[in-house]
Amino acid sequence: MAVLNGGAQHFATFRTDIVATIHRLKEQGVARVVLSTEDSYSCAVGFFAALYANCRIVIPPNNLSGMLINFVTRDCPHLSDTTYGDNPHFIKIGGAASGQFNFEELDPEKCWLEFFTSGSTGSPQKIPKTLFQIDEELVVLQKNWGEMLSAAATLGTVSHQHIYGLYFRVLWPLCAGRPFYAERFEIWEELIAQAPSRSCFVSSPAHLSRIPPFDPLSANQNPLMILSAGGPLNFKSSRNAAKIFGTYPTEIFGSTETGGIAFRQQETATTPFSPLLGMEVRIDQIGKLSVKSKYTDKRDWAETNDIAKLFEDGRFLLIGRANQFVKIEGKRISLAEIEKYLLRSDLIADAIAVVLNDERASLAAAIELTEAGWQLHEKIGPFRLNRHLRHFLNMYLESAALPRRWRFVQRLPLNSQGKRVQKEIDELFEG
Repeated sequence: MAVLNGGAQHFATFRTDIVATIHRLKEQGVARVVLSTEDSYSCAVGFFAALYANCRIVIPPNNLSGMLINFVTRDCPHLSDTTYGDNPHFIKIGGAASGQFNFEELDPEKCWLEFFTSGSTGSPQKIPKTLFQIDEELVVLQKNWGEMLSAAATLGTVSHQHIYGLYFRVLWPLCAGRPFYAERFEIWEELIAQAPSRSCFVSSPAHLSRIPPFDPLSANQNPLMILSAGGPLNFKSSRNAAKIFGTYPTEIFGSTETGGIAFRQQETATTPFSPLLGMEVRIDQIGKLSVKSKYTDKRDWAETNDIAKLFEDGRFLLIGRANQFVKIEGKRISLAEIEKYLLRSDLIADAIAVVLNDERASLAAAIELTEAGWQLHEKIGPFRLNRHLRHFLNMYLESAALPRRWRFVQRLPLNSQGKRVQKEIDELFEG
C-alpha cells in the first residue's frame, strides 16, 4: 500500500495504473524511457509498466527541466506524472486501463536500468544495472532488517530519483509488502506529523545534520529505524538523532556503482562498518577499499575511492577518500581529519575542507556555523573567528594542516543526497 496525498493506494489501483501505462508505452512503440516523477507511487507504477513494456529505463539525477533536456528525445520520451514546460515527448503515468494485460514473469537479466551519478563534479556518469542486480540487493536488505521492520511504514526525506531513495523508499517496502509514503518530506516537522508509530525513516546526512531542536519523541513515536546514505554522517549528528528519535541512524555505505556495501550504527566516533550479507571486502597496500558481490559490476572486484582500515573480523573503519589526502608543505594531510576535528567545536554545525588551486595550493575551510557560532561571529567578526578556530584546530593538528582561508555560510553547498557540489564550493573562494 502507498499513501498518496493522505489517501491509500491499494494493489488493485496500482495494477490498473500499470496496465494503463503499459498500453500507452506500447502504442508509442518506444524502447527507452526517461522515468522521473513528483511522487514515489507514480515512480513505482512507471517502473513496472516500463519493464513489462520491454523498455529500458533511464533514471536522471533529478526531475528538473534543465536536467531532463539532456535525456528526453522523441525516441526516449519522458514517462512521468507531470509534464514540464512545452514537452512533446511525454507519456503520462496511470489512469483508466483501456484493456487487459497478461503479466508474465520478467527475465531479470534482460531488464535494464540506467542510473546516473549526481554530477556534482562534472557531467553525470551513466551506471547501467539489471533488474537481477537490483533484486539481489533488495533480498539482502530484507534478510538483514525485514523481520525487525515487519509492517513498518516508510517515510523519507530523500528523492526517489537517486538509487538510494528508489531502493529504500520505494522498491524495498513495495517488495516486502510494507506501506510507503509517496510524498518526499523535506521538513522534519511535516514528516513527524505524518509518521505512524514505529516507522522507518529514510534520510541523509544533509537532513540528519539539520534536525531542529526538538524535544525527544515519546517511545511510541520513535521510529524503528532511521536510514542514512549518500555521504558520511558525522558523529555529532548521529548522537543528536539518537537523542531525539531514540535510535542511532543506520548508515549505509555504498555508491551507485557498487550498491550497498556495509552498515553501522555510529554509537562512538570509531564505530566500524560491517559488510552486508554476501559482500566481500579487501584493501590494497595503500589501504584503498575494493568490494565484490552479486550486484557489483560483472560480479567482480570493484575498486572504490575510499581509504579504510580492515579488521580481522571483516569490519572496517573508513579513514577518508583517496582524493582527500593532499600534500601541503611536503606533509601528507587528510582533509577528512581536518573536518572531523572542526566538528568537535560547538560553534560548527558542518564543515568542508578543500585545497585551493592557487600558487601555494593552500588549505581552505567552508563552515556552516551553529547558532552559538553566528553569535560569536557577530560579536568578534570573521577575522577573529578565523583565528579562534585555527587555535582550536591547533590542539589536534600541526600548523601545515590549518586552513588559511575561511568562509562562513548559512548552508554548505550540498545536493539533496547530502553530496558536495564542488563547483559551488569552489565559487565560495573566488575573488
